[in-house]
Amino acid sequence: MESKLQQVESTLVTLNDIVEQDYFFNIPIYQRLYVWGKNQIETLLSDIWEACKEEKDVFYLGGTLVIERAMDRDSPIQEGRCFDLIDGQQRFTTLWLISLAWQEALKDYRYQKTNEGLRHRIHFAIRPGVKTFFDAALAGRPTSLPEARQLEDAMAIIENFVSQKKQDSDPLDIPGLTRFIFEKVKLVFTQVPENTDLNKLFEVINNRGVQLQHHEILKARLLGKLTNTQERECYGQLWDACSYMGDYVEKNLKLATNIKLVNYFENSPVDSDNNSETLASAPRMLQALNGLLEAEDSSPLPLSAILESSDIDVSQSDLGNEEDYESDKVRSIITFPMLLQHVLRIWLAGEGRPDVAKILDKDLIAIFEQSWFKNGASESEVKAFIELLWETRYLFDKYVIKWVEDEDDEVHAIRRLRKNKNTSNRNISYSLSRDSTHSNVGFALLQSMLYHSQQVTTQYWLTPLLKYLLDHPDGNPYLYLKYLDNQLFCTGRSDALIERTRKPLDETYALHRKRRFEDLEENVGVGFAHYWFYKLEYILWTQLKGEQDDRRRSFRITARNSVEHISPQTPELRDTNRVSDDVLDSFGNLALVSRSINSEYSNLPYNEKRQRFLNKNRSGVDSLKMALIYEHTQWNDDLARQHQNDMIDRFVSYYRSVRREVRKLRGESE
Repeated sequence: MESKLQQVESTLVTLNDIVEQDYFFNIPIYQRLYVWGKNQIETLLSDIWEACKEEKDVFYLGGTLVIERAMDRDSPIQEGRCFDLIDGQQRFTTLWLISLAWQEALKDYRYQKTNEGLRHRIHFAIRPGVKTFFDAALAGRPTSLPEARQLEDAMAIIENFVSQKKQDSDPLDIPGLTRFIFEKVKLVFTQVPENTDLNKLFEVINNRGVQLQHHEILKARLLGKLTNTQERECYGQLWDACSYMGDYVEKNLKLATNIKLVNYFENSPVDSDNNSETLASAPRMLQALNGLLEAEDSSPLPLSAILESSDIDVSQSDLGNEEDYESDKVRSIITFPMLLQHVLRIWLAGEGRPDVAKILDKDLIAIFEQSWFKNGASESEVKAFIELLWETRYLFDKYVIKWVEDEDDEVHAIRRLRKNKNTSNRNISYSLSRDSTHSNVGFALLQSMLYHSQQVTTQYWLTPLLKYLLDHPDGNPYLYLKYLDNQLFCTGRSDALIERTRKPLDETYALHRKRRFEDLEENVGVGFAHYWFYKLEYILWTQLKGEQDDRRRSFRITARNSVEHISPQTPELRDTNRVSDDVLDSFGNLALVSRSINSEYSNLPYNEKRQRFLNKNRSGVDSLKMALIYEHTQWNDDLARQHQNDMIDRFVSYYRSVRREVRKLRGESE
């Protein structure tokens, strides 16, 4: 089997080639459904956009493995060639979704016009619901089908990417970008013989060697600067513990070194967030790791020698003892390459050096090369960077939200580390655990708002927040993030977001800019940045806490990607609760919902939408803005304007309250 595969030749193809050669593709029934989410889609879009801006001659997207299939004799369409997509269908399908969402230069890639109708470029075998969804999407009709839910969400993510880049002062050139995708994005197109044994083929695919990741190459380059073997091992252990983002960093270190964590952690007072525990200190943890290595390598010593030695800084209780550690399963909101780049920004600022030009996962090595290596990287600098990496990662786990499993769902939460005293048969022991309940719900909700409203591939707000945590162990990070959010996104700044987030690295409370909410008075409909809707949900939660019932207390901010008109754009004639064209696209008549909810509500009359919302929100509240709107039994221009003015007043009130808190903290007068 493998000898046959080695004889197969691969070619590079563009979407333009696919159109010119009349290629069509089928997703076989044995393939899983489309599963890409926000992270993968935005990463792909960001990578392609960066390549487009840099005017690269080619962007290699990856490989596709296909088997040509004979035309169905019963099909009225016999033109072109059709291939079963065996591998690479997630990337390939995403390109097709981009062509549906943006069109422009990608129009010809969407389908081929025939006498029998439109022939989709991609066909999903024996999945009529998916075909129905794409028929509607191509015709510009709304639809909501359970089988196509992931595809609907993907389309909304692609469409929202445009407004996100505009908010980041990096507006997309859609005509130029689609032309780049059509002509410059290339796939490795590998065709295998029709009689290939698919079972063996899948076995070969699944057993392919995993390439060395960029951060592992970076680690080797950095540790190569360290001349002392034992030091290199200790710094490498810190790096490895930081590199796995699927669990808490101290747990990673415990599993890798068998160090007894309880010896390096003491509970902070309940009302304190100080970061003075030993685990937070890279020098102290390096000292402990060094002691472990020396204790493991040394010959048994008499007690007198151990007591007299000042070189071995490790308790015998650190060696090989079992220690309980409990925590829920978690998932990070960023990748390790992203964390490395946030830490690099902090390190560069501390050294007085220029900032990186961007954060981009796949360009990790190039970014370090440009920002650091080209000027040399000394041994002392490498040590300082890895120490900063540990301390930043520790604070990241302590203060930054993670995806935490909650029954059958994942939620954003911050879970505090605790030291527990256990008494059994008069023996006292200690263990560590992460709380199973939320810590600082408001702080977590604010971060969740920022996470969902910003690009998941960058999350630039994290850099100044992490720098603040490093510099202010006894500070108020929740208040600082409220201030930072207001300054970054509510002051009408037009510079790129990476530039906006550099200033606070040099001056914590940089730029007391005046608020700007005039944008909310415009009538731009779906053109409103999603940030404003997400932010309003957080503000309403903070301001309505005293009035909240049980449904609202469990409120959380979730991914929403579609702007819903309360009074629909094309109302039914029987709908007497409608607004005029002057108010239709105003902020007061809009809400942010999921794509499926938008499709479900569509052009339903106000009363029917209201009843559906009330029925679905008996045990919880999806949208606090919509909950306020649907308190009204009717809807008209006056109520929509009143709602809009009230929401803007809440923005202003919140902004002023944060400013007062910050000035009070800093001892400044109004």
